[in-house]
Amino acid sequence: MNNPKELKARFPYQFEGEAISMSYSRGWFHLFSRLCADIDETLGKDKRGFQWVQVKEKFGAARVYFRLAEGVRDQEPDLAQRLTEKKFAAEAASATTCAACGRPGWIDQRSGWMLALCEKHHQARLDDTLGSIWFEEDEL
Repeated sequence: MNNPKELKARFPYQFEGEAISMSYSRGWFHLFSRLCADIDETLGKDKRGFQWVQVKEKFGAARVYFRLAEGVRDQEPDLAQRLTEKKFAAEAASATTCAACGRPGWIDQRSGWMLALCEKHHQARLDDTLGSIWFEEDEL
């Protein structure tokens, strides 16, 4: 999947309902796409009750938040823990992945705001030539 529209078409149930915000960086999008596929596989045949609530950047890395319906949690108590472990793994991977291009990177705050970037994009940021790394509204 190359963009949020394709991802939402592939896993529509994950994006149903009200969300706080969905902000996708181009470089981390492959991590989130893989996470959505892992969530889908973990849920198995019963996809009810799962939804993304927020996707954003915080402290230089991706942060994703989901909601799992109580009834689903009651039926399979360890499901929330397994989903949370997958979420944490994707967030940890984003801390070493360039938010602009997806190559290996690191969190740096030389310009104030923390963000994981590769050397090329760290320098572009310092030179004020980085540009937007986020999917635009019409791509969502």
